[in-house]
Amino acid sequence: MKNYNHALLVMEKQEYPAEAKEVIIRTEEKILADEKANKLYESMYRAYWLKKKNFDAFKDKVKTLAEMIGENEHTVKLVLLLNCTKPLLAEYKKANISEDIYWNTIIDLKVKMLECKENYGVYGTFVEGWFKQFYTLERFGIGRFQYELADFCEDYYDEHGIELKDSQFVLGLHIPSHLGSLDYDVRLDSYKKAYEFFKDRFDGPMVVCCGSWLLYPDNLNILPEKSKARDFILDFEPLDITRTYDFGDAWRIFGVENEHKRAHELPRETSMQRAFAEWFEQGKKCGHAYCILIFDGEKLLTRNTREEFKEKYGY
Repeated sequence: MKNYNHALLVMEKQEYPAEAKEVIIRTEEKILADEKANKLYESMYRAYWLKKKNFDAFKDKVKTLAEMIGENEHTVKLVLLLNCTKPLLAEYKKANISEDIYWNTIIDLKVKMLECKENYGVYGTFVEGWFKQFYTLERFGIGRFQYELADFCEDYYDEHGIELKDSQFVLGLHIPSHLGSLDYDVRLDSYKKAYEFFKDRFDGPMVVCCGSWLLYPDNLNILPEKSKARDFILDFEPLDITRTYDFGDAWRIFGVENEHKRAHELPRETSMQRAFAEWFEQGKKCGHAYCILIFDGEKLLTRNTREEFKEKYGY
């Protein structure tokens, strides 16, 4: 097994929970101690890092290896991804990308590990396919957010001096959990760093698009007035709004064990859980929105006040 020591460094530097480190180290050492398991792992490593970075290409091997060493498949997937962070660092150095961005990018392994523990009771990952763009240098953690190379997904846009057509280059934005506040200053810091990082890709302001349940405009009426997540919506202009009958992102708020429960049965341990549970009890729906953010290096051109947003979009 390659890169075990670097995986240990990652866990130490990024302060993985002691229990998580214990499970991951145990899994690594079981693989190292078994010649057949180690050989099978190496074939998986080559298939991932050197080929398509696609877990679907060897999902049967993941299951076989997990059974061979008596560990969970989610954990085995995380172990492989952790061990791939060493060659990824070499790729960052080759591309002359800041090591700070490298560390801020791979912390998403920890984020998804914590989500896996919360939802499935095991330290690992259940969204292994999500990580491909991190390892192909197409998605980066910059400040509070993640940005990826993407295409514009609407037919046409012409506002703030920006004209866009379908499939034209933009940045995609993702909002990882467990990484702290969505305070305006934290968001602005991320936008500024991303603007600097991607400035050679834009002839003018930075254009960022994001499709998310968190940006659904009615969240302005669901979330508490002082909610940072609520204020975050005002950074964007909505382009495509969808109200959904089945709120597929409910697990992100309530956990997978609660996502299909009736409104009165939902947990209300956090302010967000309480806000959404009360909304559902009123028989109301949630949704998803595809939105655009335009930033000129200093100012958000798409930001509105709450009153302006309601006047423009009706929410």
